[in-house]
Amino acid sequence: MTSLPLRRALPSQQRVSARGVSDFIEAVNAADLELHSFMLYRDGAVVAEAFWAPYCAARLHVQHSATKSWVSMAVGLLVDDGALSLDAKVVDFFSADCPASISANLAAMTVRDLLTMRTGHRQGISGGAWRGRSDSWVRLFLNEPVEDPPGHRFIYSSASSFMLSAIVSVVSGQTAFELCNVRIFQPMGMGPIEWDLAPGGFNTGGNGLSCRTEDLLKFGVLHLQHGNWEGQQLLSREWVAQATRGHVDDVWMGAFDGKRYLSRDESSDAAVTRREGYGYQWWMTLHGGYYASGVFGQQCIVLPRHNAVIAFTAGLALGERRLHSLLWEHLLPALDVPTEGPADAGLAALLAHQQRPVLSGAASSPRQAEFSRTFVMQANEDQVSEVRLEFGPEHCDFYLTDPRGTHCIRAGFTAGIETQTSMTGHYLHHQYQPELTPVVAQARWTEDGVLSMTWQFVETAFCDRVTCRIEHGTLSVDRSVNVNAGPLQRPTLTGHPAIALQESP
Repeated sequence: MTSLPLRRALPSQQRVSARGVSDFIEAVNAADLELHSFMLYRDGAVVAEAFWAPYCAARLHVQHSATKSWVSMAVGLLVDDGALSLDAKVVDFFSADCPASISANLAAMTVRDLLTMRTGHRQGISGGAWRGRSDSWVRLFLNEPVEDPPGHRFIYSSASSFMLSAIVSVVSGQTAFELCNVRIFQPMGMGPIEWDLAPGGFNTGGNGLSCRTEDLLKFGVLHLQHGNWEGQQLLSREWVAQATRGHVDDVWMGAFDGKRYLSRDESSDAAVTRREGYGYQWWMTLHGGYYASGVFGQQCIVLPRHNAVIAFTAGLALGERRLHSLLWEHLLPALDVPTEGPADAGLAALLAHQQRPVLSGAASSPRQAEFSRTFVMQANEDQVSEVRLEFGPEHCDFYLTDPRGTHCIRAGFTAGIETQTSMTGHYLHHQYQPELTPVVAQARWTEDGVLSMTWQFVETAFCDRVTCRIEHGTLSVDRSVNVNAGPLQRPTLTGHPAIALQESP
């Protein structure tokens, strides 16, 4: 796929305050908010962009639930073609997968109910609940109890978005990706886009799309321009207007246990938050805008009143709201202001030097020889049988063996080292487990001989922190992660040198 970049311009040329953008970036860093990328588009051009190394412009980044707005676009293409009605009943597309007894509420559910998350379910399903399951997700959905009449109460669910993707495939004979690739991605000159597949050959719908930040921004620009791209009406103005306006005003997000979203009634008051509104798989926001949003901070925010689009990728904790607060405080007032030409250069210098924190510590330790061996691990929840550490002049190779095989990550002592790894991590990574994924890893020694590593999985939101220590001949390995929908820490692994075990009587 040939990638065509968006036009670039100086902030002052597009009536954007470079000082205001700088204030936003500095406030984000001061708040220790983990951004991976940021791009700002206004009046026909990109005016600011930053990538926190080792993240960079060329990398794909998983979008999590921001994917939902993309599947809405696929539905819109079929509605534009007259091939799909929003009033069509969901069960009519999947007669072979329906339960023997179809309830009146399930029978009444429409495509529109899926789009607006008003399916009649009392609990929503997270992508992590079904990811990794090989049985039919369509049947799983159709067998969920539909306790209430659809079309009324909002319940957020990735399963509803998956069903939209499945309907797109049933109607068009193509996956949502294949449909959008020909009709949207190629005409727009987008770069590589990946979209996970669920059982049955359907795209996952509610999550699983990965793209570059510039293509996330382009997606927002297409909607800002009412579906028009360089004179081609790729998506109808009517669909964009309907998809991006609020259809549900009474939007409450209940408690989330990592797998399911509970209704407002089932959640404690402290766990319930109200949102500004919901369209067709788009969230409404302040200042007349709308946005695609994925867990851990993947966002594409469209602000029509300011002719602007903002795209982020990130690794933010669940429930983190400060990014939007800082955006409204610093970035919004920076739009449509008198020019400040001299500040442009200062902003460019600031944006060019963003990076994730570097691990502190020493590049060597007198205790290194104790670690340079194979350890047989005691029985553990993760079924890790063996850990091996090998050292070079400027790196450490960490090997881990479990039922999936033997996996390796090379960590640099003087600088991060990028490799491809199969390292098991779904239990810390919202149930994502690619066969291979790029990782940039650093290693350092503490004064008391503890080996610390960071593993930044640079196409994702996730960064693992791994510490290895030896006390009385026993290796202990602790592993945690920056963000997850479930636990942030794995149980400690312990083991003993393999040679010592072999020599025991």
